[in-house]
Amino acid sequence: MGEKGVHLTGTSYAKPSVFEICAQDSLSISLEPAFNKLVTVLANLYPAKFGFFLRWKDESFMLLNGALQHYYLCRHSASFSEKFYGLKRVSLRDPNTVTNLSKSQKNASLILLVLFPYLNKKLDVVRKKYSLQVSSHNLPKLKKRLITAFLSFCFICDMIREIVQVRNLLLYIAGKSKYTSPFLKIFDITLSYSFVSPSIIITDLFYKIKRGTFTFKDGGSILEEVAAKSLEFAAFIFRFLQYWDKENYDKSLIALPIPAPPTICEKSKQFRGLCPICKKAFRTRTAVATSGYIFCYLCILPVIQRYGKCPMTNYPATEDDLIRLYEQ
Repeated sequence: MGEKGVHLTGTSYAKPSVFEICAQDSLSISLEPAFNKLVTVLANLYPAKFGFFLRWKDESFMLLNGALQHYYLCRHSASFSEKFYGLKRVSLRDPNTVTNLSKSQKNASLILLVLFPYLNKKLDVVRKKYSLQVSSHNLPKLKKRLITAFLSFCFICDMIREIVQVRNLLLYIAGKSKYTSPFLKIFDITLSYSFVSPSIIITDLFYKIKRGTFTFKDGGSILEEVAAKSLEFAAFIFRFLQYWDKENYDKSLIALPIPAPPTICEKSKQFRGLCPICKKAFRTRTAVATSGYIFCYLCILPVIQRYGKCPMTNYPATEDDLIRLYEQ
């Protein structure tokens, strides 16, 4: 793909195929599930060290993704997934001239790649929450109508967005549009092939070492290049595991490990048969799924809502981790 970028001039450019565009979109979408899987595995193996990441995994991924996309936009004028497939972003502000991205276009690209997915995910969380509330019979009529109107509005917006994206893709396939996405069209940005040239030549490094002109900046460039190539190689391995896991769905290579049971401290042994919070007999026994400890429901609920963790083990927990225990 890289050799096609050699013909990129001021008046023409090579258009990527729709398969390459869909492939890089698929890789871009799979970055967050891969990060969440890694955080979940680490939190299960080392809950005391990495448990807090579960509460802030969306924000953590946004910061990590922002740093990653900013590096590739500044260095290669492409997102991470676009660079992986040998693509780059070019400017079409002048219909007859193809130029590199301006600073404002790079900032707009960064917002589209990082901020919009984060806000869209938070909106989905709100929609799921309201979807559960609207089915409640105890909800006031006015609030129920407002929630229904909000959900309908979101559904209509999603339908319009999907229709616009499909229409733009069909126009691109037919050769009637130069833009791969309606959002990129707003900022006059499209995709083309990039001419991949090695940023670090080994012979030049040896020559610098021989002359004694090797500097810390050269060493930093090497570390930067190794880190970028390692990340791209990790993306290749992840994609391979995804395809392998689909072929062998009976055995998951990236299944979550079974966490070790929590150790029972002396303080917990003193409250055997009693709620560790109120120190009385259990009323409405409720277990915390992440730690296994049992509390009264009215005792553990405000603790989970306020601190987001089990008071005995400090393992992260939410309201969804509370399990009602029934006695015969």
